[in-house]
Amino acid sequence: MSAGTHLKIGIIGAMHLECDFLRQQLKETTHKQYLDIKITLGSWSGHAVCLLESGIGKVNATLAAEWLAREFKPDLVINTGSAGGIKLGTHVGDFVFADKVCHHDVDVSPIGFEFGELPGLPVYYAVKDRWLKKLDQVATQLQDMHHIGTIATGESFIYRESQVAQIKQRFADVVACEMEAAAVAQVCYLHDIDFLILRNLSDVAGEEAQTSFNQYIEQAGRKSTELVLGLISQIN
Repeated sequence: MSAGTHLKIGIIGAMHLECDFLRQQLKETTHKQYLDIKITLGSWSGHAVCLLESGIGKVNATLAAEWLAREFKPDLVINTGSAGGIKLGTHVGDFVFADKVCHHDVDVSPIGFEFGELPGLPVYYAVKDRWLKKLDQVATQLQDMHHIGTIATGESFIYRESQVAQIKQRFADVVACEMEAAAVAQVCYLHDIDFLILRNLSDVAGEEAQTSFNQYIEQAGRKSTELVLGLISQIN
């Protein structure tokens, strides 16, 4: 990537409160719709940006990522929004960045596969080191507290201690869980598109997670927007 290169950057967020502030910041915007997915085309810092508000869950995230791959053809896909912290020492308002993501609710182990593994696909989808380093650098400059590790995806809101314990037992170095990231990563892996997963913690998985999520989801969306736009601004 040479100096002055303008990229096409796709951004996927699940919920209105995770996307609305970012949508308002983009320049030269136009809007369209695919199924129930709200699409905003715009720009930031000289780069073409396409923001998709996908809806919650893996199927919605897959539809959004596939639309991006086919119609927008991005150089980089960023999946952003909120997550629940799992790692000891994470707090509401912290960021988590994936070095790899996995499906914590996939289990075909009775026929010889690992937890999280689908036949013909890896257990973990790895983020390219150069993008993770850039994200880490920008977050450090912005003085955003952040943690790097595995982000685990499943179709359930994780709030019981027993759920947390099981995920940590099955997958290494899990920092957070949520409901879309591995689906986005899997589509990007299959299309050979670079991706980043960054989430702000709206809750820390445990018995109080539901209350915390409802209180902090808007804050998580705003903080994620600031970091995403800061990152795009520093991509040459």
